[in-house]
Amino acid sequence: MNKNPLKLPLAPEAIKYWGLSSGEKVSISWGRKTVKVRIIEEKNPTDIEFACIEGELARVLGGPEGIRLNLQKKGKMLRLGPLIGILAGRYSKERGSFGSQNGFFRSLLASLDSLNGAGFVFCPSDINSERKCIYGYYLTGKTDERWKRMYFPFPDVCYNRYFNDGATPGSYHSIALLARHGVKTFNTSIGSKWAVHRLLIPHRDLAPHLPETRLLDSGHVLVSMIKKHREVYLKPPGGCKGRGIMRVSRKKRAYLLRTAESNSYLCRSAQEVLQKTKASMNCPMPIVQQSIRFTGNEQHIDFRVLVQKNRFNQWGITGIAARIGANGQITTNLHAGGKAEEAQATLLNQGFSSEQIISIHNSLEKLALRIAEIIDSKSRALGELGLDFLVDKKGKVWFLEANPKPGRRSFKDISPELRRIAVYRPMEYACFLAGF
Repeated sequence: MNKNPLKLPLAPEAIKYWGLSSGEKVSISWGRKTVKVRIIEEKNPTDIEFACIEGELARVLGGPEGIRLNLQKKGKMLRLGPLIGILAGRYSKERGSFGSQNGFFRSLLASLDSLNGAGFVFCPSDINSERKCIYGYYLTGKTDERWKRMYFPFPDVCYNRYFNDGATPGSYHSIALLARHGVKTFNTSIGSKWAVHRLLIPHRDLAPHLPETRLLDSGHVLVSMIKKHREVYLKPPGGCKGRGIMRVSRKKRAYLLRTAESNSYLCRSAQEVLQKTKASMNCPMPIVQQSIRFTGNEQHIDFRVLVQKNRFNQWGITGIAARIGANGQITTNLHAGGKAEEAQATLLNQGFSSEQIISIHNSLEKLALRIAEIIDSKSRALGELGLDFLVDKKGKVWFLEANPKPGRRSFKDISPELRRIAVYRPMEYACFLAGF
């Protein structure tokens, strides 16, 4: 038990602004932790809406020293924050890295710092439910590139960047545990591709922009779809980053099956295609979707629209990028040799007129916002969506799929400023959820 009370230094102007008095004892909270402090006057004046935690106060609250935080009063309690936790899949001790998301996490924490908040990255195993704390990773400054660790209190908000949570229970358990302690989490699962399709198809304004999609529950479905559309895509309902996708077309008395890994198979029957598909995808019920071609050659092109919420809980278009697959690839996966470029340049190169490009751009934005609102209405908390669209040879826009954990690489390749905004927005939304 500390005999000397903890102290929170504030400028005289701040003490007056918040209706406090020097020497007064008040409760302050940071994240989900609350402690008692004595208000003291700070010799060096600071802004009335901010406070810094130093020394013993930082140690007891559970946070790095010297961080500048937003200050607000809620009833008789002072709040410091926000404190944001970023849920990751795993951390490599050997590399001192969070893998492909490492740079993204660093940028997130830098954005949060500019919002006068603080944050840390953690994995499910870092949560200590008994002590109500998380052994998280943080950065001490711009010049220090190493991740450091300390025990943080449960945060105000958790930003879910844990991948493959549809296949493993780790993230679900973590999110449920944190929720029991009042932690809000955003960007959890939105359901399978099939579930999203079923959610959107009843809307008359969206239905014409959805490729025909069916569950691949029999060879008869595949035969019917290929007969109608000549070429189809087979997809795992919960896949991401193009993994497991196949394209099937009719070749005389056989079926040509192309995989995302550039492998080709000639199957003699629809049943053989079905068996190979289910074995490859390791799922009982893939979906089959109408193929839509943008170009006359083998190069696959789609358009990623990033929609994000801001600090006022409003959806907005952050950017649109064209993604061009490598020659012979059936997807636009950037990790498989694809590239990103400005949407307007891609449309221009494909022969569309200025008027058509404006129309396509407007359609992409309108559909993206509409789809985001509908998915959001059925989800617990969404701060962003990566929405993928196709454009056919006539300029019609088709919606392909939604990703609740979108990457930023497409926008990084196009514009550093777009990438900066794309990283900044989820931290703005986290501030909103935290009440700051």
